Amino acid sequence: MEKKKIIIIAVTGIAILTAGILCKQQFFLMIPLFVSLFVMSFQSEANRIGVLIGACNALLYTATYIIMGVYASAISGLLFSFPIQLMTFFRWRKNAYKKTVMFKKMTNKQRIAFTVGLLALWAVLAGVFFYLKYEYALFDSLLFLFGFIIPILTMLAYIEYTYLWIIQGVVGLFLNVQMAMNDISQITYLIYGVYALYCVILAFINVHKFYKEQSELKLPEAS
Repeated sequence: MEKKKIIIIAVTGIAILTAGILCKQQFFLMIPLFVSLFVMSFQSEANRIGVLIGACNALLYTATYIIMGVYASAISGLLFSFPIQLMTFFRWRKNAYKKTVMFKKMTNKQRIAFTVGLLALWAVLAGVFFYLKYEYALFDSLLFLFGFIIPILTMLAYIEYTYLWIIQGVVGLFLNVQMAMNDISQITYLIYGVYALYCVILAFINVHKFYKEQSELKLPEAS
């Protein structure tokens, strides 16, 4: 890992720890965040080790959610986030290219169909969230949807996951700002949100760089 990235991780980690102490946030709630710093750093390089560590971290989040009594999130972490990241690691290793994977790109028809389907699902989900009177229904429904779609696209090695990941990072950061304004103890997640968006932008650049390399070498796309 580059010295620059180690410094960024250290500074972000210290900022999260300091904010957590000042806001009297329980330390065990911050542990998955600290691990996520390393997960995002590896994923910013499209390094398949990132999803393996991410799978382990999903179990940490599951335990944290159980302690917090947020059982729906705990079930999601255990039955979706953990297994899909584990499957992603093995699929990426099977279709390995350097430390990453052989990426592929949707056709124009696939992109159109995918976008129409995504917007339709978002409209339905947002309607449900508005009906249930969620405070941030529009954006929260989008993040909920992306929480399932992005990992699947990542597992299948479609470069389009990076476009959605940037949108997710921006929307997530906006929500983190709103939540921190309502509850200052949430500032740890705001700090992490800034760091995560930085990593997502790097991931976008690196994934497209790898895809270009693979195209120029005329290597086969991921199966």
